[in-house]
Amino acid sequence: MKQRASSPKWLVLTWRLPAASSTGRVAIWRSLRRLGAITLTPGAVILPYNEQLVEQLEWIAEDIVQREGDAYVLPVTELPEAEEEQIRRRMSDELQDEYSQLREAAEVLSERIAKAGSRAREPLERTQLARELAALQRHFASAVERDHFASPERSRAKQAIESAHAAGLSPGRRRPR
Repeated sequence: MKQRASSPKWLVLTWRLPAASSTGRVAIWRSLRRLGAITLTPGAVILPYNEQLVEQLEWIAEDIVQREGDAYVLPVTELPEAEEEQIRRRMSDELQDEYSQLREAAEVLSERIAKAGSRAREPLERTQLARELAALQRHFASAVERDHFASPERSRAKQAIESAHAAGLSPGRRRPR
């Protein structure tokens, strides 16, 4: 009797690039970082399994092969519980720091908006504050894309950014005079 295989829970990308390919190595590292991959060993990363990440890792693997390297995308059905917990914790810890920095930056921006008061009506200052808020929102969206396990600090960062937004300086919105 044939046992039915479990669904994959993780994706591992293993790769090797030629030693002279430092530019390629940096490009690959940046691509993997944008996905939220965690390094297992040099030349191996892991991510939680989902179809979108499979496709993205396959693109990265193809890029590695085009750079005269070797790459394999491997679905993993099971890891020892302790290792799985360690990987989840590493993913969460990296984002905790990032979310904390975003929260702090949003709180500082909120204070600056409050202090600016009526001066924020001046187009130049208003534009600068709105740009800073938009940059925080983009950075937050980028972090959320890499947050595969809903880091606890995410909601605090989101709330701080929304508070800055609620101060009335969102792009395209005017404060009452």
